[in-house]
Amino acid sequence: MSRATNIQPPQADYKIVLRNPQSVLRKKLGKDLEVLDFESDSLVKAGDNYGSTILKARVTARRRKDAEKEELHLVAKMLPPTEYQRIVFDSAFTFKKEIFLYEELIPMYRCLYSGAFDVVPECYGSALSSQDDAEEVDESAVILLENLKVKGYYMADRYRGLDREHLKAAITSLAKFHAIGLSVKHKKPSYLSSIQKFAKPMAIDSVVMRPYLNSVLEALSSDSSTTKYVDRVKATNNVDDVADTYYQLLKPTDPWACVVHTDFWVNNALFHKDELTGKVDDCKLVDFQTYCLSSPLTDLLFLLCTSMESDLKWFDEMLEFYRRIALEVLGELGCAVELFERNIFEERLKIDAAADLFHILALAKVVELRPGEEVVASPLNETSLKRVRRIVEIFVDKNWI
Repeated sequence: MSRATNIQPPQADYKIVLRNPQSVLRKKLGKDLEVLDFESDSLVKAGDNYGSTILKARVTARRRKDAEKEELHLVAKMLPPTEYQRIVFDSAFTFKKEIFLYEELIPMYRCLYSGAFDVVPECYGSALSSQDDAEEVDESAVILLENLKVKGYYMADRYRGLDREHLKAAITSLAKFHAIGLSVKHKKPSYLSSIQKFAKPMAIDSVVMRPYLNSVLEALSSDSSTTKYVDRVKATNNVDDVADTYYQLLKPTDPWACVVHTDFWVNNALFHKDELTGKVDDCKLVDFQTYCLSSPLTDLLFLLCTSMESDLKWFDEMLEFYRRIALEVLGELGCAVELFERNIFEERLKIDAAADLFHILALAKVVELRPGEEVVASPLNETSLKRVRRIVEIFVDKNWI
């Protein structure tokens, strides 16, 4: 989970070291591959990826004895270094679910869809352990992904938020990911049980989450333009037991059910620009620790509310843009197009907007935190208040709450 929250992780209980990745890489690149040299170093600042250890790795290898040397630039995602983090993020399970997504779910999506589908980084292999037959994770657990930064991909500035161009790129990738996911129950229903096994959300502790939400609700109550709507906001979810309604889970056979990211905001998107035109031409989704089976529109609303420039001026345009992309892909797949007829789409938006509002508001404060501010102790700064105020105004205007 990528969260720039100004929270520093506890002191490490474990030393996380990337061992020789040869055995892992052979799974994808062939049994004759030989790693000649490799080096690794931290890719992110402490605290910027609180749920994992993220390393960058440069690997020199050759695929056969008579082959030329090649250099691989990879990202190694490994277990977090403290017992506390492993408990909070249920690393023993979330590591397995990410492996399932990269090594089974995404390849299956590519088989279902005849068009281009490259909305996530390429996976170069994974391992739960240094032991080939291990069923549980240990300190050697690793997922090797392509390092997109060496290809010019970048993370947008969360303080500025996503402009129209970046939003369209993010929504194009997200809508394609969702549309193919929605097709599974029509194209390969036998696979639903496998998805259900892993597509479970991270456990939410109501005691931990309540202070986050209380600080936002207090700010809304104190603001003259939103105080009259606070009761409506509270009515959307269970204020006393946040965990009870924080994620809206759906059964695999529900028409709207598909794998949703649940944490797709600006810090979990990597963008690329065309070298000639300078225009954004791609967006990759990253960090799939918390995916679950839910409505895809929860992801869409979460992205728009937390990551668009804080005035949210392209909100309606982006809703319609997403609807059209999803409709186009489902048309190519030949199923579920009725979900994205405008009236049905808008009815579902109303359901999902209310259901995901607490989740949205919790991160709306986090995304605007400045250096020196604390998630719980600090009041909402002016930029954060502007964002949550605008979210509530939109939800009220649309009669979503």
